[in-house]
Amino acid sequence: MVVKTEINALLNKKMDRKDFLKSIAIGLVAVTGVSAALRSFVPTPAKEQQTAASPQSYGGSAYGGTKLS
Repeated sequence: MVVKTEINALLNKKMDRKDFLKSIAIGLVAVTGVSAALRSFVPTPAKEQQTAASPQSYGGSAYGGTKLS
């Protein structure tokens, strides 16, 4: 409940445009930092092993042409 009282105090505080924008910027940086920290703790799914597949489209070979033989 401490967060709720702090938010109420911030909303009821008289401030000019500069202070308001500074508060918004600090909040955005905090949210971004928390989300980045959470993403670093969550394991990412293992990437599937990429195998060398034969190219099937134009420009897929090493020289941009198609293999004739």
